Amino acid sequence: MKAFRIILVIALLLTVAIPASAEIMCFYKGNDYLEFSENTKLAYIAGLSDMTQTLIEHYNPEIYKKYYEALKDMLLGQHVKILEKYLAENPEKLHRSMAVLYFYAINEIVYDE
Repeated sequence: MKAFRIILVIALLLTVAIPASAEIMCFYKGNDYLEFSENTKLAYIAGLSDMTQTLIEHYNPEIYKKYYEALKDMLLGQHVKILEKYLAENPEKLHRSMAVLYFYAINEIVYDE
């Protein structure tokens, strides 16, 4: 819990340090992701998956169980395939943040069951 608080404080400090007029920053967009090697995609999606599930569990524990049940036996390669299918079906969104695109792709799986 202490580590989470430290990370949260750092994130808040970075938020304050960025001017309000700055464009919303993201590390990678959909177009960037498409250029990744297969190994990089796996590593990147592993991080997104961990981050997404951690945030949902922390901020919305009521729906966390639904996410957990939908994703618990899913292999990392399946996450990549789901995301790439979503990107192929939504090319108009490739300029958006990969974190957001991953969340949308996984939501389709979670709420489709």
